[in-house]
Amino acid sequence: MASGSLFDFGLYFYHNVHALLQNGTRPYYYLPKLEHYLEARLWNDVFKAAQSYFGVPSGTIRATVLLETITAAYQMEEILYELRAHSLGLNCGRWDYLFSYIKKFKCHDDKIAPDRSHLTMTDTPLLTAYVDRLIYICHKRGTFAMGGMAAQIPIKGDPAANDAAMARIKKDKLREVLAGHDGTWVAHPALVTLAKQVFDDYMPMPNQINKNPGLAGKDVTEADLLKLQVVPKGKAITSDGLRKG
Repeated sequence: MASGSLFDFGLYFYHNVHALLQNGTRPYYYLPKLEHYLEARLWNDVFKAAQSYFGVPSGTIRATVLLETITAAYQMEEILYELRAHSLGLNCGRWDYLFSYIKKFKCHDDKIAPDRSHLTMTDTPLLTAYVDRLIYICHKRGTFAMGGMAAQIPIKGDPAANDAAMARIKKDKLREVLAGHDGTWVAHPALVTLAKQVFDDYMPMPNQINKNPGLAGKDVTEADLLKLQVVPKGKAITSDGLRKG
């Protein structure tokens, strides 16, 4: 029995590393679900061992960490340090990040999350703090801060609903680029053009590491990363929210 993540990594690396290098590129990975910097250290050791075994230079592999757990939010710099020779930065994974928060604090009465409709990127303090801190840390360390993935996808057969979804995605990508992100994810290939246009319009340079260092994240505290908005009693957790959730 083997770890699925290690098996997938090894299989892809074995079959592709030399062909990728011959074509002027390299193997790129993303590392999801990390909760501790020691996991990043393990992956860094795996990368070093694979590169040594196949006789390719150290640093050939590049990896982006999908920061999507509440525990990892307190170790951003440590994670970047452990992967330093192989790191391409951090990526906001908002939905699993919220799930991690809910799972970790489900027994804490003061940290029970309201209906999902209240948990938006702009109205939820802990999400704002998380984004600001990630951008600040990444740019402080000279690497990339990637935006997250909007939930909407193209809707076929309903032009009005599709237009509304595209407007929400555009608004979300605008929020990201103005916050200081250097790039973003999309949930569907058809959304690449829309997201790229927003970033091209507001980020004509390759990245924002120097232009927008994300100083809003400098003063984010540990408590800020756990702060929920105050929702009036009777509106926070509802039957309607349960049905729609």
